[in-house]
Amino acid sequence: MDRSLGMMSKRVNIYDLAVGGEGVGRLEDGRVVFVAGAAVNDELRIELIEEKSRYARGSIVEIISAGEGRREPSCQNVVRGCGGCDWQHLTDDAQVDAKISAVESSLIKLGSITPPEVGYVAGPANSHYRTTLRVAVEDGRPAYRRSRSNDLVSIDDCLVAHPLMEDLLSEGFFGNATEVTIRVGSRTGDRLVMGEPNADGFRLPDDVKVIGRSQARKGAKAYIMEEAAGIEWQISARSFFQSSPEGAEMLAALAAEWLTVHDVGEQVLVDLYAGVGLFSGTVGDWFEKVTAIESSISAVKDAAHNLGSHVAVHQLQVEDWLPELADVVIADPPRAGLRAKGVEQIRKTEAPHVLLVSCDAGALGRDASLMAAAGYELDQVDVLDMFPQTSHVEVVSGWVRCS
Repeated sequence: MDRSLGMMSKRVNIYDLAVGGEGVGRLEDGRVVFVAGAAVNDELRIELIEEKSRYARGSIVEIISAGEGRREPSCQNVVRGCGGCDWQHLTDDAQVDAKISAVESSLIKLGSITPPEVGYVAGPANSHYRTTLRVAVEDGRPAYRRSRSNDLVSIDDCLVAHPLMEDLLSEGFFGNATEVTIRVGSRTGDRLVMGEPNADGFRLPDDVKVIGRSQARKGAKAYIMEEAAGIEWQISARSFFQSSPEGAEMLAALAAEWLTVHDVGEQVLVDLYAGVGLFSGTVGDWFEKVTAIESSISAVKDAAHNLGSHVAVHQLQVEDWLPELADVVIADPPRAGLRAKGVEQIRKTEAPHVLLVSCDAGALGRDASLMAAAGYELDQVDVLDMFPQTSHVEVVSGWVRCS
């Protein structure tokens, strides 16, 4: 950072929240400035910590006047600088409004689409909902990173962590690991911790399954079981699953509702970025044939355990898959979204109906533009609030192929 930055404070008004969660204001010279921890209509005194020709970033020195959506964070870790819950300073209503606005804005600005009314589905809880956490380790103890920094804030509790994690955070010792993933089955009681790069020297309760990432990469097995949507799921240490079983059920329910409304054909479903098989194992039962595509080796093994014989699970990248004709495609890509190659694979299926799950509003906007160019029309879009206290957005959108 240039040492001249921050030597003179600036006064700014925050007029919006960016997709990434930061407040948006303007400097006197017309440049946009992004400020972490800001709320709409905050009047702030900031110091600049990064400057570019078209924008800058600032940190809050003083809150001159608080916007109506601001509140005091309830978690002391946030007060101490933890960057995990980047919207804990916003009221519940302000968080909801900001997430809906981010999705609408992305569809309009990036997707060049006038969207239907964006729906909102409240998540299962505002706290203690996360059944998977990834935390840094410092001197054997868990820590979170500060916002936009590698500096660590030590913790012994977490507002959004499931209660089954409480003693692991408060009393666990994680040896020489640099990072750990903690995963629990909230409805089964299973607990698992994976250390990066290994789990040497861990001191944890006897019921906790422990594995090092280096072991997992070499094929060592470690998994939890979790119940959701009436199914018991095997979820390995390195496999992706939703933030809670309740969230998984809500995703499956949204998919079922949309497919029912459109009375879709029941012959072939293609499940792209299938993970451990959430959609193949729920709405997939409505179809005679299901093709599930997933690149993760561990998730494919989990899916093979979790799913019925009518599901063909293939371990490969979506871009390398040879498309087949389908009645419905469900796609749940990683944060970067489908991108051009993913959309092209969907187009080649000629599926009349596509359900897209996006975990980033910006990615949804970019994918929306590509989907429209591929001949699809946006029919429905809903924000599913699976990550309260954060700017993270989960969006379910339904697309219909133009005749």
